[in-house]
Amino acid sequence: MPFDPTPLGKHVIPTRKEPLSDLEASIMNPLDVDKLSDLAEVLYAFNNYKVGPMSGFFVAVEITPGKKWCVGQLCADRAKPLKLFEKKQYKTARGAQRAAEKMRLAALNTVKTTKNNS
Repeated sequence: MPFDPTPLGKHVIPTRKEPLSDLEASIMNPLDVDKLSDLAEVLYAFNNYKVGPMSGFFVAVEITPGKKWCVGQLCADRAKPLKLFEKKQYKTARGAQRAAEKMRLAALNTVKTTKNNS
């Protein structure tokens, strides 16, 4: 069965060689690979067609149902659309959300400082 060529304007998203950690694998493996690929395409466009972590896109992720949450960062990458910060684990969702918000503000302040110095 022949395959259709890649449609015009369709971007091919490269992936990074960085492997998934054990925690990331436990979160990602049960998820639908096709939906993760679709998510990666959207994130790739939002990230100005650059592969890798997205500055300021931090989220709280439940890693143990009802017991433990972790801060993650969205990435424009098919193989690893979510990078988890394993040292930033919390007992409440609110704690992880607050940490994600602080990381977002720190990232935005870094961008503003860099632009002002240019």
